[in-house]
Amino acid sequence: MKKRIRDLIIGEERHIESWGEYKQVMLSGQFALLGILLCSMYLLIDILSGTYVSTPIFFCTIFFLSLSIFIHRQGDHCLANYFLLPTINIAVYLFASSESPHNGTFVFFIVNSVAAFAVFNYKQRLLSILFTVFTYLLFALAYFIDFSLLPKRIYTEEVMLFNLILNFTVALPAITMGVYLLISLNHYNAIQLVHSNEMLTKTNKELDRFVYSTSHDLRAPLTSIMGLLNIAERTQNPQEVKHYMNMMKDRIHSLDNFIKDITDYSRNNRLDISREKVNLHDLVTEIWEGLKYAPEAERINFYVDIPEGTFVESDKNRLRIIIGNLLSNAIRYHDLRKEERFIRLRHQLNGRVFYLKVEDNGQGIAPEYHGKIYEMFYRGNEKSKGSGLGLYIVKETLMKLSGSIHLESSPGIGSTFTVKLPKRIV
Repeated sequence: MKKRIRDLIIGEERHIESWGEYKQVMLSGQFALLGILLCSMYLLIDILSGTYVSTPIFFCTIFFLSLSIFIHRQGDHCLANYFLLPTINIAVYLFASSESPHNGTFVFFIVNSVAAFAVFNYKQRLLSILFTVFTYLLFALAYFIDFSLLPKRIYTEEVMLFNLILNFTVALPAITMGVYLLISLNHYNAIQLVHSNEMLTKTNKELDRFVYSTSHDLRAPLTSIMGLLNIAERTQNPQEVKHYMNMMKDRIHSLDNFIKDITDYSRNNRLDISREKVNLHDLVTEIWEGLKYAPEAERINFYVDIPEGTFVESDKNRLRIIIGNLLSNAIRYHDLRKEERFIRLRHQLNGRVFYLKVEDNGQGIAPEYHGKIYEMFYRGNEKSKGSGLGLYIVKETLMKLSGSIHLESSPGIGSTFTVKLPKRIV
């Protein structure tokens, strides 16, 4: 039911990035639906009692409230509120001015005032104040000036009591919804502030470590290349020169990979999440095509156990980073002692989530290191050719996509990384 109301107000294929704006749009649409329901109910009561004077007003109100929902579905939420608030204010005024205050219609003026502050954000607070002033002026016109566009309607005490109870029963939940949203937004902003402070502290610590480690890891290959160049200049043997050139290429390749890892880390932190349909089989094949010609990957068999035409809705670039880093690690840490070396990538769909498993029969990871491998710049040993950023980036990227990762590994046997991700990110 909740999803149907959401799709009715916003539209099935539309998304609102901001949680606060989403809640305000939903409340605005719910106010419109509540107004349509109330008008339809009173219209039915009038028709059954043989009263048709108010029928055009009910139809006009229903039309403009429906138009407000239609505009929400088009994505212009501020314009939708320009139709919503004047419509409900004028409709309440017309009925309040034509009947006794004992009917309780005035309670909807309070609803309208709360709605004015609930459906607009802080930057639009002036609009909220203006609509509240407009509401009060209509209230004053209805009860302090003897003027009405509709004929005065006289009810019996029993009918007035029924109308009072009905109006209060509808108005109280509407006011509660508006106030609850304002409290929720305040609570949400407080949580976001705490989260931002925690992220800032974490970022500062990572930045200090990042500057220290990158300065070392960027200088080391360059220093090594300079040393090899000096040696090569003094060597007359062409074979030795070729050997030194290959060593320099290896250092440059390591430096290039390190810069790529830094770029991936930066992009993951800066870029918003994009949503698109991703063909998993094609993406994995494309990533492997870019890795299989590396010298380390020459004798590794790669198996993709993902059927063609398997789609998920996710961030393609971030999926590429996750899969690419896991496959690169499996290549980098393969076991040279084994004749048959393999990397197998499997998947499993399970309701709203999907799993990707990257399995290899490489060197494996000892249990005592399973909790450390996701730390920034962590290397299992000094001989490691990696930057120490790969798995850290994988974990950070998964956090952005509301995913997780699990490792099963034993030294000398191999490793299996299991990635869990939502089938459709929201």
